[in-house]
Amino acid sequence: MTMPDDMMLRCSTILFRGQCVLLVHRTAQGLDDWVLPGGTPRMGESMAACARREMREETGLAVEPTRVAFVLEAVDPDSRQRTVDLVFAADGSAHGQSPVARESGMTPEFVPFARLRALDLKPPLAGHLPGFYHHGARRYAPYLGNLWRPNDTTSRIRRATTFFRRTPRPAPELD
Repeated sequence: MTMPDDMMLRCSTILFRGQCVLLVHRTAQGLDDWVLPGGTPRMGESMAACARREMREETGLAVEPTRVAFVLEAVDPDSRQRTVDLVFAADGSAHGQSPVARESGMTPEFVPFARLRALDLKPPLAGHLPGFYHHGARRYAPYLGNLWRPNDTTSRIRRATTFFRRTPRPAPELD
């Protein structure tokens, strides 16, 4: 039997301003690389809500993820670590606001496309970001959101569980 990979879900956002893309320069804990603003969803949080929250936490900018730009995965064959990143595109440019470093060791910056190849960009998206900027409006996947709906069995189980939690149980009789 094959052991499952250790998988991490990440939700990121692409925000363009002219011929620049918003990236976060990570310098904490010995790092020196650049990433799209993003992170891991919290329990019960939708992927779009995660991307929106992470953008606000890391850059101070409030944006609305409107569509899926692309999905990528990074698989480390040695450690069996798999990261799946759902990358959203955000409309607008955050109304001309400047990004602000809100977390230690994470500095947001609008980076010109011409500089991307010189950066240690994780994952290596230097060619994909300008390509999406120039052609992405014609090629994207809509984000359908959370489509989970309880089925009849799930609803019955949930009602029964709630019933048993709320129903007081009689004390056992002693002989």
